[in-house]
Amino acid sequence: MDNYNALRYLRVAVSYDLRTIPQHILDYITNLKVKNFVHEVHYKTDKPKIIELGDAMDTNPYHFFFYMIARFYYFDHGDNLVYYYYPEKELTYFTRMALESLPKRFICETTKRDTHEYIEMPGCEWYGDSIDEFWIYAYVRDLYKDIWSSTKQEKGKFSYISRNKVVRKVRMILNEEELFTPLKNLGFSIYYMEDLTFDQQIKLFRSSEIITGFHGAGLSYLIFCEPGTRVHEINDYQQKDLKNHYVDISAKCDLRYSRFSELINVEDGMDNRRIDCVKFIDSLKSIM
Repeated sequence: MDNYNALRYLRVAVSYDLRTIPQHILDYITNLKVKNFVHEVHYKTDKPKIIELGDAMDTNPYHFFFYMIARFYYFDHGDNLVYYYYPEKELTYFTRMALESLPKRFICETTKRDTHEYIEMPGCEWYGDSIDEFWIYAYVRDLYKDIWSSTKQEKGKFSYISRNKVVRKVRMILNEEELFTPLKNLGFSIYYMEDLTFDQQIKLFRSSEIITGFHGAGLSYLIFCEPGTRVHEINDYQQKDLKNHYVDISAKCDLRYSRFSELINVEDGMDNRRIDCVKFIDSLKSIM
C-alpha cells in the first residue's frame, strides 16, 4: 500500500501539477464545490496519490454509475489494484452495496492517510441526459460482470418497475394500483427496487424480456440488459435534451426502446402524474 501511486496507472495525460499555476487560480480550482466539471487530475504535493471518489448524489444509481464509478476507467487496467477513498459517513445502503460489489481489485478506504495526497478523477463528456464517451456503458456493465454473467434472459419475463416506494415521494404515478390487475393479466410482475438487493436489481434487468416503468434513476440498470431487450418507458417530458437518458442507453446498448407519454400532470409540486390505464395497457399489447 505504501508504494501505491494512482498516477502510475493513469491511462491518459490529464494530470496537472497545481504548483505551476498562480495562487488565485489554485484557490479557485481546489475550492470548486462541483468537481465533476474538473476534467483533469490536479495535484500540489510530491506525496503518492490516492483516488478520492467524489459524491455526485450517490443515492441516484444513474449518478453513481456514470458520474462517479465510471471514472475509475482512467486508472483501471483490469489487473492493477485501485485504492480509493470514500468517507464512511457518505456510505448509504445503496452506495455500500454497490461499492462492495465491485471487483476485488478495488479497495475502499474510509479514512484519509497523512502520507498520501488525495486526487479527484477526471470528468467525462456529460450532457443533460446523455454521455458522449464511447466506452462508458460497457465499462460500468463489465465492473459487475460477476453478478450478471450467469443470468440469462427469461422468455416471457415481463417486469414493471414502480417508483411508488421512493423516499422523496416524487415522480410517482398516483393511480398506479389501477394498473396492477391488467398488468398481471398480461404476464407482468411488479417490482420495487427498494425491496431488492443490489445483486437482485442487476439480475432482474438481465433476466427480463420486457421492462416498463416511469422515468427514474432505477432504469439505469438497463445497461445490464441483454441486447434486444424491449424497453417501454413511461415519460411525457417534452423539453429538448431533457429526460432522454434511457433513449441514449438503449441506443448504445442495443435495446429496443419505445415511449408512452399520455399522462396527466398533477399540480402538487412533486412532479407526480396520473396515467391513462387503458391506453397504457394497449401500448404494451402492441409491443408484445
